[in-house]
Amino acid sequence: MRDPCDHYTMDLIGGSRAKPGRKPLGERAMTAAERKRRSRELRRNRLQELSVTVELSRDAQKALDKMIEWWGVSKKEAINRAMLIACQSQTGRTGMLFDLDPAFLLTERSSKRRQR
Repeated sequence: MRDPCDHYTMDLIGGSRAKPGRKPLGERAMTAAERKRRSRELRRNRLQELSVTVELSRDAQKALDKMIEWWGVSKKEAINRAMLIACQSQTGRTGMLFDLDPAFLLTERSSKRRQR
């Protein structure tokens, strides 16, 4: 019989204890080269998104907070949308701050066709 306070002696009948450490991602542990290759690939994927650090004025910060509240998105997504809208408005396309109903867009298009 095994002493309940003995945590170091293995059971002869009960089998072996689990190996210490993290489980491997595949069937076996990765070699150092495989780990490095995976690390480089993950880093390359992370660098696909460009990172920019900016300082906003107080008014710009308030406007950003309003956009986040309106859209219900993260700061990153709100800035991405605002930049795309600004770019579209500069190229002659009207940027939409809110998603409009498709029915509204259809009626707007049909009214433009009638004017022609």
